[in-house]
Amino acid sequence: MSVPVFTADPKQTIANLAPHNWLEELAAHLAQHSEPSKSAVRRSPLPARMKQLEVFLTAAHRYFEETSQIETSTSHTAEWMLDNFYIIEQTLRQVSRDIPSDFYHRLPKLKSGSGQMARIYALAFTLTKATEGHLEVSQIKSFINLFQNITFLQIGENWALPPMLRLSVLEVLAEALASVTRLNFLPAPFFATWADMPDDRRSQPRVDDETRVIYCILSLRMLATQNWRDFFEEISVVEKILRTDPVGVYSQMDFETRNRYRNRIENLALGSSMDESGIAHEALCFAQNGDSPRACHIGFYLVGEGRALLEGRIGYQPSFASRLQRKLSHHVVAVFLGSILTFTIFLCLAAAGYAFFAGGSFLQFFLVCVLSLVPASALAVNLVNGLVTQIMPPRILPRLNFQDGVPPEASVMVVIPALLKNKDELEFLLCQMENHHLGNADPNIRFTLLTDFEDAPQKELPGEADLIQTARESIARLNLRYGGDGTTPFYLFHRERIWNPKEGCWMGWERKRGKLVEFNSLLNGRERSAFTVQTGDLRTMPRIPFVVTLDADVTMPRDCVRHLAGILAHPLNQPEFNPETGALADGYTVIQPRVQVRPNVANRSLFSRVYSGDITLDLYTRAVSDVYQDLFGEGNYIGKGIYHVAAFDQCLSDRVPDNTLLSHDLFEGIHGRCALATHITLYEDYPPHYLTYAYRLHRWVRGDWQLLPWLLPHVPHKAGNAIEGSFHA
Repeated sequence: MSVPVFTADPKQTIANLAPHNWLEELAAHLAQHSEPSKSAVRRSPLPARMKQLEVFLTAAHRYFEETSQIETSTSHTAEWMLDNFYIIEQTLRQVSRDIPSDFYHRLPKLKSGSGQMARIYALAFTLTKATEGHLEVSQIKSFINLFQNITFLQIGENWALPPMLRLSVLEVLAEALASVTRLNFLPAPFFATWADMPDDRRSQPRVDDETRVIYCILSLRMLATQNWRDFFEEISVVEKILRTDPVGVYSQMDFETRNRYRNRIENLALGSSMDESGIAHEALCFAQNGDSPRACHIGFYLVGEGRALLEGRIGYQPSFASRLQRKLSHHVVAVFLGSILTFTIFLCLAAAGYAFFAGGSFLQFFLVCVLSLVPASALAVNLVNGLVTQIMPPRILPRLNFQDGVPPEASVMVVIPALLKNKDELEFLLCQMENHHLGNADPNIRFTLLTDFEDAPQKELPGEADLIQTARESIARLNLRYGGDGTTPFYLFHRERIWNPKEGCWMGWERKRGKLVEFNSLLNGRERSAFTVQTGDLRTMPRIPFVVTLDADVTMPRDCVRHLAGILAHPLNQPEFNPETGALADGYTVIQPRVQVRPNVANRSLFSRVYSGDITLDLYTRAVSDVYQDLFGEGNYIGKGIYHVAAFDQCLSDRVPDNTLLSHDLFEGIHGRCALATHITLYEDYPPHYLTYAYRLHRWVRGDWQLLPWLLPHVPHKAGNAIEGSFHA
């Protein structure tokens, strides 16, 4: 796609501008003389020009250093240069980093003298020259807004404004220093072709070179401290359109999600004849006529399922890479599994071929094939996963901004399902819950322990009543310490043992899964008698829609709960059910963060140092891969994340017969549709010794075997009769 070029003679433009309306006349002149470029200059002139500026400014600094050693008194220019040269060096590096060649190529150009310059640089340099290098934020904002009253700037131009302003200040600074030092400096004809305005047409009086140097250094300081994110969103025309989102969600999202929407508009504009503001208007029109809360959000047509509608309306032609990615996503299962199978067969045949040429017997040939199958398949999975991450773009979940607090309608309960074994275990659980609160303190985030006693041959054991009383008193002390305005952030819910004839012991019903099922019933206002001990303000319980469930050894970073709640509360992630079948049609009920081993735990023993970094043989402890999320739009649930209480309960209600599932996380994640939030991290412990690891692995393998009946066409059901299997039905 060609890059637009705007024709203007800068000398003529400046000379004909009156003091009171020079900005309006400049904008009108550029708009009237715009024409599409017939050829685009691929090579950016910025690197060569930055090198020239660096050489000259370094020479000027050396000049002032030498003169200051000879002369007894130094000029103000020398003092400012010697004291602030580090700012100039930082600016040179920052401009070179912020304007790469491919980015500069995409910017609209302005024909000038011997070549083409970026239009946004022409604006930046015009303002800098007119103000003698003395820039102010309000002045810059007025300049850009007045220009956009006639001609809109592209999103990329808005982002390029800060480095272009820095570059223009460096140009003005170099000109002033050249006049002071008499060092050789020639303004580049490609960049610095803007002539000085006559004195009778200037917006302010001309200042001397020493003052210009001071102005330029002060401007560089100001540009380095300005919040350009907020500035960008104040001047962007596309941003103003997107903020008219019919459901008002766009303005509530975090900056990264808003920027993702804007980047999508940029990409659409590159593949269509419509400009960015026109594409934003089309997305807004679709959203204004949406037939559901999800379809009324403007993001549904930018990053959601409504993308095809918008692309068809604007005549979007995807690039070759985009077409390849879309074909891959349409045949994702066949391509993914087929690639793994192909690599596995190839590696096994390579090993078998070596055995054959080494003179092995048929039995040895067969054994090589069998023994190489597992390592070959593991290597094939890693190879395919690596290729997927290179081909497919990351599927990042949109998120609302709850940094200033979680709203009441998105209240969260953080629960730790655990076994109460002794006082030491209770103290550890209370300490974990307190630490979670300190890192995620919020009036609408609450914390609770869901506890059982260990399996036993009888319903109650000696000392357990005292342990429960200690737990009650500890929760009361925490609420007294951290509660305020009538709030109680900490809770305790404990269940009694019931007799399980299949296990032949007294135990909590369905262990961890049972605790969460019965707690969900309590939150939904149904069964409240399952927990014989209920400590905390129970009046707020029915108003809590989200639950974060954690293992006892998990550590949460600061504000982790707010980030998770912001993801699940976003309309594009909210679960949506088919009104006729009741099946989950879109969205997610579970958000699984990325899980890593805590660094200090990884070095606890030789065993943990060797095995804690492995992610091929241990798929349960760490959810680090984003391959499933990027490729299939779903991730693996490993029991540590946030879920939508009502939707989660609806997806799993009465689906599991008693005493049939030990490892329930994967089952729940598939039926409830889990998303992997790879940019949010939880940290957990790793077994320090092999026996602990083997015991845990035994439980996992046993749980996996129990999932096999759900792979059949007809699966078990709590009602007793097998029903037709369907993940989201």
